[in-house]
Amino acid sequence: ITSYIALQKHYNPYKWFVIGFITGIIGLLIRVYYLPFELPITLDGSNYFWYAVDMSLLDEFPSGYTFPNNVWPSFLYIFFSLFNSDDFLDYMNLQRSLSIIISVSTIIPVYLLCTRFFKKQYAILGSILFAFEPRLILNSTLGISEPLFIMLGTISLYFFLSKKWMYIYLSFVIAALYTLVRYEGLLLIVPLSIIFLIIFVFFYLLIIERNPSEIPSNLLDKNVPNFETKSL
Repeated sequence: ITSYIALQKHYNPYKWFVIGFITGIIGLLIRVYYLPFELPITLDGSNYFWYAVDMSLLDEFPSGYTFPNNVWPSFLYIFFSLFNSDDFLDYMNLQRSLSIIISVSTIIPVYLLCTRFFKKQYAILGSILFAFEPRLILNSTLGISEPLFIMLGTISLYFFLSKKWMYIYLSFVIAALYTLVRYEGLLLIVPLSIIFLIIFVFFYLLIIERNPSEIPSNLLDKNVPNFETKSL
C-alpha cells in the first residue's frame, strides 16, 4: 500500500495503461487455464448453445425454448454462422471463448466507471479486483450470459453518470439491451428512469426555468436541452 501511494504521486498515464494491459493479459491467461476444453457445456449454458445452433441452422428464431431472453444466444448465432466444424465441442469452446473475451474486456468499462468516483490512480484497483475475482472468473468459463450482462450494466452506469445529455440518453439504450440479456436488468432500468425524471426533468423545470441564478456552475452545459414552460 505504501509503495502504491508513492507511485500515485508521480502519475504517468502510460504507466497505468501498461498496468491495465498486463492485468487484462493475466486475467485472460487465468481464465484460459481453467477452461475445460474437453467437457461439454451444461445447465443454462447448454440451453443457450442449442438455441444458437438451431438458429444458425434455421436462420430464424427457433421455438420450443422456455428462457425469456435470447440476446446472448442470438449473439452466439453470428459467430456460429461464420464458424465451420464437425465437432460440437468446438462450438462450445467458441461459446466459452467469447464469454471469456467479454469478461476480460469488461475491465475497461469497470475502470471508466471507477473514475466517476475515484482518481485514475485508484480506479485501476477496481479493474484489477474485477479481473481476479474468483466467481467472475468461474462464470466466464461457463459460456453463460453473465459476462455480457455485467459489461452492458457497467457501460450503462458509466454513461448515465455523465454530464452530457447525449451520453445519458445512450445509457438508456444500453440499459434496454441489458434488460434483454437478462430480465433482472429491470432492477437497473427502473431506478435509472426514476432518477432521470426526478433529478433532470424536475430539477430543470422547477429550479432552472424559474430561477436560473441558482444553477451551479459545474452543471452548465451547452448540451442541456432547453425546456419551455408556460406561466400559470
